[in-house]
Amino acid sequence: MRIETLGAEPVECFAYRTATGSDGITEAQLPVYVGQMSALPPSVDALIVTSDLQGMMRTTDGKDVMLGEGLPDYLSLLIGIERPDIAPDRVGVLLCGDLYGDLRRGGSGDPSGVWFKFGETFRWVVGVAGNHDLMDDAKKRQLSGRSNICLIDRPGIVEFGGAAWGGLGGVIGRPDKPNRMTEADYLQVLRKLLHKQPHALLLHQSPDVPERDAQAAPRFARYWRAGRKRSYSAAILIGTTRWLACPAERKS
Repeated sequence: MRIETLGAEPVECFAYRTATGSDGITEAQLPVYVGQMSALPPSVDALIVTSDLQGMMRTTDGKDVMLGEGLPDYLSLLIGIERPDIAPDRVGVLLCGDLYGDLRRGGSGDPSGVWFKFGETFRWVVGVAGNHDLMDDAKKRQLSGRSNICLIDRPGIVEFGGAAWGGLGGVIGRPDKPNRMTEADYLQVLRKLLHKQPHALLLHQSPDVPERDAQAAPRFARYWRAGRKRSYSAAILIGTTRWLACPAERKS
């Protein structure tokens, strides 16, 4: 599986609200980009890839919901307009963590509603948790009880939806905090997953991307730069870093 192209401009932007560093609230725009991938799983004709949906949005009926709970309906409508030849039950969803949304800066909580809503709207959902995603065992069992939802709760490879997905959630950090592990442990797991050659690897931790003001842990940054020179067949999909900006974003 490989990302071949990605549009330079978003095809749509969805309005939402999120917290600012000064304890205020920002009116923002979530950009949607369209690209092309090769070697898609046979169960789908398209993939939605997203992460870091840390905000709130207002639905058409006036309800305030987590951004990730309102987004699936809008994406389904957008696909129907842009690609009417692709039915929702032929669309897979890849989630790369930090899906819980509220209006607190750095807020953490239960994002299961986001998983359920994507699962109700599209064919299947597979992904990992971010460091702000907190679910108890009961909620994880509810997710695992849905035949079309696969949360990769522990690092590993899962066969799901006609492909082998590698998953490594959380971030590098203090292991006494939720969804974190030491840099040495993280790198050891990452190496093992890459060597198993999944079709795609889903991470929440961002690599070192200076042009996006994203700084990874030192050893992870060096490993990532060295790894880019290797020939891995897996598409590596990540969260945390904002790779592309929507020019229509507004702040207040």
